[in-house]
Amino acid sequence: MARLNTLKPRIQPLKDGRLQSLPVVADRRITGRKLQDRRLKVWAKDPCCAVCRKLTEFPSGFELDHKVPLFKGGEDIEDNCQVLCSGPDGCHAKKTAEDLRGW
Repeated sequence: MARLNTLKPRIQPLKDGRLQSLPVVADRRITGRKLQDRRLKVWAKDPCCAVCRKLTEFPSGFELDHKVPLFKGGEDIEDNCQVLCSGPDGCHAKKTAEDLRGW
């Protein structure tokens, strides 16, 4: 039987035994029309994947990625965003897995 992956707990123990909750990233992330405007603006500047330079399609051929992830203290601003190709073997999936590995 396949083993299920589990999510990391939202509460982490400190060295002195107390509990510390992790920051909620969704509270700092833009959504809706503002997000779609940002996706178009970043893609229009450079429609190629920032890693492999593959040309991406708008709107579904790429992921808008944060260069410094929000959970690592990055800001949700346009200057911290880049286009990465999507899909299970895309650069976005690889970068996300790498970012989470070091967490």
